[in-house]
Amino acid sequence: MEILYIDPFAGVSGDMFLGALVDLGVDFDDLREALRSLDVKGFDLRLTETKRHQIAATKIDVIVEDMPHPHRHLNDLLAIVEKAPLSDIVKELSCAALARLAVAEARAHDMPIDQVHLHEVGGLDCLVDIVGTILGVESLGVQRIYSAPVAVGSGTVRCSHGVMPVPAPGTLAILENFPVRRTQIPYEMTTPTGAALIATLADPIDGSVVLTPRNIGHGAGTRDSPEIANFLRLIHATADPRHLPGYEYDEEHDHDHEHGECCGGHGHCHDHEHDHEHEHDHEHSHEHEHGGCCGGHGHCHEHDDEHEHPHSH
Repeated sequence: MEILYIDPFAGVSGDMFLGALVDLGVDFDDLREALRSLDVKGFDLRLTETKRHQIAATKIDVIVEDMPHPHRHLNDLLAIVEKAPLSDIVKELSCAALARLAVAEARAHDMPIDQVHLHEVGGLDCLVDIVGTILGVESLGVQRIYSAPVAVGSGTVRCSHGVMPVPAPGTLAILENFPVRRTQIPYEMTTPTGAALIATLADPIDGSVVLTPRNIGHGAGTRDSPEIANFLRLIHATADPRHLPGYEYDEEHDHDHEHGECCGGHGHCHDHEHDHEHEHDHEHSHEHEHGGCCGGHGHCHEHDDEHEHPHSH
């Protein structure tokens, strides 16, 4: 079966995800055109071929125009996604990732979800990173997505609420029940948007996985760090499903061939039992409480030097 293996050894952010997907072979022009269907103004994508520790990588930046942007709450972003001509699974997973951000921020700050609001340029870069990543993953047509433990860094980071420990409380809340790896590298390696994408799309897996790599993509982070090659590595691979966690193999009736398309051919499905409690329900409990695709109001951070965010990765 075809899988996507995420290797966040240097952490993950939305722009790193986009860069790795394009480096893996997702067509940049097609992706940019699909994102224009969101019918929101004031952004564009920029592609840069670069290197991190002499390893070729692709850098994608979401360029937000210097113009007034509304403060969009989660329901505003969900409405944008729902109105766009996207597949049902892209809408579902985009809403789920956005909701994870909102729920985590509400919990971290002990406030009602409808009082959490989006900062950085009205959440526009966050929206583009999430929808663009899920569009790119959909185009790969993989049947399952797995991720190694997520590197989070150490030290402190300055954000809109002041100086916070790394990982920031919102990021850590998003990654509850997902393996993380604290490193001695003294900065934020994983952003809330990157964490929400991995938690929404992937099942965790340890280093003993056996797979056959078919293609590899490197998505560069903003920081060119001397401590580590700062890129996200994605591996498009084939693997024996009998060796993968959370997969029930039936030789007479291959479960994936019947149900693989339930996730648009790009993600893991939820019609089988997992051995771990990972909350791969896309926050469905919050959907029922707050309405909409995933419900509620949110606050998401994406960190990019183009927007002069202090959390650039």
